[in-house]
Amino acid sequence: DHIKSGGSGTNTEDYFTAFVQKNPFGTITDDSIQAYNDGTYLHSGLYTFELGEADARTPVQARFSYVWKYFGDGDWKISHHHSSVVPSSPPSATDMLATARENFKRWNDALQTKNAATVAELYISNNLSFLPTVSGDHIKSGGSGTNTEDYFTAFVQKNPFGTITDDSIQVYNEYTYLHSGMYTFQLGEADARTPVEARFSYVWEKIGNDWKIAHHHSSVRPGETPAPVPAPKAPARKNKKSRK
Repeated sequence: DHIKSGGSGTNTEDYFTAFVQKNPFGTITDDSIQAYNDGTYLHSGLYTFELGEADARTPVQARFSYVWKYFGDGDWKISHHHSSVVPSSPPSATDMLATARENFKRWNDALQTKNAATVAELYISNNLSFLPTVSGDHIKSGGSGTNTEDYFTAFVQKNPFGTITDDSIQVYNEYTYLHSGMYTFQLGEADARTPVEARFSYVWEKIGNDWKIAHHHSSVRPGETPAPVPAPKAPARKNKKSRK
């Protein structure tokens, strides 16, 4: 909106009724001034607002323009206020590739927990496109309690550990990128590991402060015929002592 009236009971009050609920605190990081006469000046520059609850503050960098007018008796009032978020440019491919590899490590580390729900929570809950390596299904929902968790419930039992052998990145914007390439999975028990070479495509999206997988397509490398992975060994039974 373009608000044209100030003071209590106006649209200006309506706007700040909602805004103050975000617990804003602003800090000027750069500014300048233009004085038009004894009673009018323009103050403009950059400020950073901290928003949110005390234990989850989010910084927002923005630009500001204020025109202040003097109405006598030490009373200065704002006659114009323009605030806008600082435009951001997509990070470089080099920076985003580092992020992509960090996110892959998060995913691979989640596999090591053998907790399928932990892995599934890395996937977006709605509008997911997941084409797994060893399933013919097209899974469309992520998070715990979904088909994504069902898939990983079986997969983590193979003790998978992935290593990227070749990769590249396409940056769509600061919140979305495609990470694709080749990885090798070691599967099976510690004394009988089987390597499987495969191709991967991930699309990661930043939702709030969290990176989530929006698309994941994994397939065995053509021509690769992996040996069957031995089933996990059952724990040895302990002999019970007979009672006398």
